[in-house]
Amino acid sequence: MSKINILLTEANGNLSNSRELIKTAVKKAEDYVFPKLKVDWDIDLLVTNHLSDMIIPEDGVGGRTRTSDFIEFAIDEKKTRESSISEMLVHELCHAARWGKNDEWINSLFDDLICEGIATYLEAEFVKNMEEKTYFIKTILERTDDENEKILGELCDQLDPRHYDYDTIFFNGNDELPRWAGYSLGYRLVKKYLEKTDKRIEDAFVEKYEDFRIVL
Repeated sequence: MSKINILLTEANGNLSNSRELIKTAVKKAEDYVFPKLKVDWDIDLLVTNHLSDMIIPEDGVGGRTRTSDFIEFAIDEKKTRESSISEMLVHELCHAARWGKNDEWINSLFDDLICEGIATYLEAEFVKNMEEKTYFIKTILERTDDENEKILGELCDQLDPRHYDYDTIFFNGNDELPRWAGYSLGYRLVKKYLEKTDKRIEDAFVEKYEDFRIVL
């Protein structure tokens, strides 16, 4: 039976006190994603408190999917909650699941928007009936369609080039773009695609980036 293998960086006692909380949170994410996206392979999850550059300060968690079977995850033990770990891991597991079933490379900003939009949409589905949500997903869900259309207007000339300012678009923002603009626009584009095609995220998450261009 496929599972997540948790690898804790426990040198000098790091994360030892959070072991059970992490295990419980990971199991909740695994139980949600594996059957929904039909993940039938093991995934290694490296959990650390050293990679602070990955952590969202407000939520105390952050992740990065390296391959279909390897995810790096960082937590701030003083801030993170079980629900935050589960939610953020659902996002990363969606990336891993897609890459396990569709090995397309990201070749443009549009592809990147869809890649992150798919994972953000599944994350939003996971927490839609929960009271506790990360600051990240609350920010994405509170951003209006008009605000996302404005973001699209700012980025419309950059959708096809291979080179773009990833940190500004997806993380930091600037005078024209709000924080996490790429995630919220990607979420909006994927949502439009699902509405247009009458599909569920578990059916559409493996479809080719080019298919999503019908929403532009």
